[in-house]
Amino acid sequence: MGDSSLSDLKPEYRVDGSCWKFVPVISEGFFNQRPGDIFRHHLILLQLQLAVIFTLAAIIHFFLGRFYLPRLISEVLAGVILGPTVLGRFFPDISAVLFSEQSVKVLATLTRFGYLFFMFLIGVKMDVNLIKKSGKREWTIGTMVMLFPLLVTVMVGRHISIVVDKVDAQSAQYEVSFFTGVLMLTSFPVVAILLMQLKIINSELGHLTLSSALISDMVSLVMVNIGNYRVIMLLASLRVALKSLFLVAVLIVFILTVLQQMLYWIIRKTPEGKPVKDAYIFFVVIALLVVAIVGENVGLQYMYGPFILGLTVPTGHPLASTLIEKLDTIVSGWMLPLMSTYCGYRSNLWNLNRLPPYWIMFAVTFGFFLKVACGFIPAFCFKVPCKDATALALMLAAKGIVELGTFATNAEKQSTVTQEFTWAVIIVFIFAALVPILTRKLYDPSKTYAGYQKRTVLNSSINEGVRMLACAHRQDDALSAIKLLQLSNPSTESPLSVYGLYLEELVGGASPLLLNHQLGQRSSSDGGRWQPIIDIFNYFKSQSSKPTQVHVYTAISPSSLMHEDVCWVAFDNLVALIILPFHRKWNRKGKLISDSKDLRDFNTKVMNKAPCSVAILIDRDRGRNSSIIDDSSTYNICVVFLGGKDDREALSIARRMKGWPSVFLTVIRLKETEDMITGWEGMMDDECLRDIKHPSNENGNVLYKEEIVRHGADTSALIGSILDENFDLICVGRHSQCDSPLIEGLSAWTDLPELGTVGDLLVSAEISKPISILVVQQQVIEK
Repeated sequence: MGDSSLSDLKPEYRVDGSCWKFVPVISEGFFNQRPGDIFRHHLILLQLQLAVIFTLAAIIHFFLGRFYLPRLISEVLAGVILGPTVLGRFFPDISAVLFSEQSVKVLATLTRFGYLFFMFLIGVKMDVNLIKKSGKREWTIGTMVMLFPLLVTVMVGRHISIVVDKVDAQSAQYEVSFFTGVLMLTSFPVVAILLMQLKIINSELGHLTLSSALISDMVSLVMVNIGNYRVIMLLASLRVALKSLFLVAVLIVFILTVLQQMLYWIIRKTPEGKPVKDAYIFFVVIALLVVAIVGENVGLQYMYGPFILGLTVPTGHPLASTLIEKLDTIVSGWMLPLMSTYCGYRSNLWNLNRLPPYWIMFAVTFGFFLKVACGFIPAFCFKVPCKDATALALMLAAKGIVELGTFATNAEKQSTVTQEFTWAVIIVFIFAALVPILTRKLYDPSKTYAGYQKRTVLNSSINEGVRMLACAHRQDDALSAIKLLQLSNPSTESPLSVYGLYLEELVGGASPLLLNHQLGQRSSSDGGRWQPIIDIFNYFKSQSSKPTQVHVYTAISPSSLMHEDVCWVAFDNLVALIILPFHRKWNRKGKLISDSKDLRDFNTKVMNKAPCSVAILIDRDRGRNSSIIDDSSTYNICVVFLGGKDDREALSIARRMKGWPSVFLTVIRLKETEDMITGWEGMMDDECLRDIKHPSNENGNVLYKEEIVRHGADTSALIGSILDENFDLICVGRHSQCDSPLIEGLSAWTDLPELGTVGDLLVSAEISKPISILVVQQQVIEK
């Protein structure tokens, strides 16, 4: 074996160092082997180990995942089962073959590479601008949750180990300090993964926790390296420590100047919209390996060099997104799970034949409560609600893959005994399991908007006006929304406040961003993608009267959590109506050109969680997207009114439009019989229709009609006849909970439940006319 040391070879192969035992890595074939010989090939054995590890971890997670436990728990348990705790004790022969000494060294090497690439990707995903945007609250929480627990727990734990546990001074100085120090760290990657798992990374609490964790991680990075140089000074001399510090500084300056400029050169050489060349990716990978080797040799731990290099990679497209796309799957899906399993494998529960040392019990109990208190107290002082402050403190005390990786990569350097390493794995295991459970109990994101006061167009005060949030994924979405907003007829008596929200998927980053462009907020990535959206809304403001206020935001977040940004902006700004773009797009000829499942899921999530009314705008009128409607345009609007709260909300929106000089409004009331509607629902419907039924001179551009239908088939035929008329926009309620006989039998044929029965009929694939549809859902109030 070329990677074996002399001490690993049998005596007959250690004569003078020139004779080596040759073991082929690849097998000559199963039928050319003697029984058992196939396991002496390292590649074959590695493949078998990986198959066993990932199969066992998947089986365990299949059961534990039902209890919302993270995958890390299943991976550690798989390692415990395959290690000396279970397999090595009860099936030693199988363990000796499957996990021989040399094969375990190969696994250990893979875990080191995995941790190295993981730290590099964490640096790539981090947005350092998050620190610049953090205020006094984030800095106070992030510093206190790191500084006081680390200093107090390390010093007191070291004293307890010497006085009570009778640990020698040198071991207390290094091993105890290392162990307690790692447990007191707040890791940004662990917190980010936890927030993603809990699906609250886009919430206000998520943003606060993420910013505090990033600040805490940066503070700990400085403190840990200061401690390392203190150790070098004690073990060697001040001269050696200063020399190491100088070389590390040179390496960091080289990364921040030469390598960073090369990264920018790669971006400039990559054409707009084109992927980064593989040769450039190979260069970055080689650079991070060289930086790791050099850093390890000059006194910087091998994972910090790649981490700093990752921080210098500009976030977003094209380089960061390409690196994450090519490396994240193999690192997160293969190398990191392997590290978790390896940590479980190295632990041995049978060695825990006595209680842990008192300094460990002190670090786990007092240290944990001190860390939670240092997170809770400043958060509570900054007026964070008690439950939210407790959840924040727990999440900042979470443990996970970073702590396991730190223990695993430093165990041999610190001469950590198996018992202490096993305790470390158990502690991380417990924290990783309990913190998500406790946080879910304290903070339920599904109830963020529950019981919120009525925010609908119907209930909006005329004097206060209406606040509307228009969401856009691309420019034509913004143009379509602007046409609808212009028709909303803002005036001095009834002003209009518009909030434009550009939604961009988070690629090449771990930190979601919500930028308020009125405050001048920007991201480190290129803003060219959202600038056209800002220009469209600003143009709308310039063309509107003074009562119209326009505010533009950009939300950069994972597609699965993008709806949280929409709901939060609506909640925070007291919005009455959210306008969403439809997930299907047509060209000028009426041909379907795109159908996005992700966008459809996004719309459904917003409708289920929104703190106000929601409308999906289906824009088939592609010919008018080039400009905003002018006064000379004639716009025919139709409201199909079946009754119910969704239809009343749709009618309320249309009633605001009838004041536009060139708008003609038609309201078609569907009834089963002449006296069908009675009771409170009928009174509400009559109230909404009163000024429509009996228009004044000011409302002469309104036509009210009643149609008698007996069942769903009649309704479907009537909808078809409406589509044959010359309407530009048809407004209809969703009828999500309606069991009216007017739509009886139609629900079984509904392909798009988020549009309701009538809305689904209006967007049928057979329709090619350029008619826009607005499907409205009134705010859902939880009882």
